[in-house]
Amino acid sequence: MSAWLLSLCLHEFGHAWVAWKGGDDAILETGYLTLDPRHYIDPMFSVVMPMIFLMIGGIGFPGGSVLINRARLRSRAWQSAMSAAGPAMNGLFLIALMAFYQLCSEEAEGLRLAIAAAAFVQCTALVLNLLPIPGLDGYGILQPWLPDTVQAIGGKIAVYSGVILVGLFLVSSSFGQALSRAGFAMAIAAGFEHSDIVFGCHAMRLW
Repeated sequence: MSAWLLSLCLHEFGHAWVAWKGGDDAILETGYLTLDPRHYIDPMFSVVMPMIFLMIGGIGFPGGSVLINRARLRSRAWQSAMSAAGPAMNGLFLIALMAFYQLCSEEAEGLRLAIAAAAFVQCTALVLNLLPIPGLDGYGILQPWLPDTVQAIGGKIAVYSGVILVGLFLVSSSFGQALSRAGFAMAIAAGFEHSDIVFGCHAMRLW
């Protein structure tokens, strides 16, 4: 749980840091570069909802929301880089978990389960965040290169992205199952044992 909260902060730190480097100097005044989730503009969807989704279903629900002025960024490439920086931080965090997992002895079973579960959550977060849905980073990477009319429509949809995702999880069981399968495949490809992921996720859930 603590690993997931840390990764939420690192994810948003990545967005903020690249935005700052890309020209949004106002980031320095917001506190977004301090890894402090209390500065996020929407605490409910930034921290509370992702933690609840993690406890209920073991899914890396997108969290954290920092206020970035895209108009201040120097180019469309910087805008795309800013959106990509969040998932990139999840990827770096996953690499760190891979290293800890390999260094962890077979006797430390509980620790191995915790690391494997944390890695699975990072994998699901990566897959989910990179979907080209308005409000998610996958769409944010593409957004600067889309026609203005498409961006205008996407901006209206992005306001309800959290509600749309919750609805997809609640209404369509296949959506959550597909996300879990993709997360499992990625975690196994990264070197984590299937049994460690399964037992780790069961231990993490509320029931």
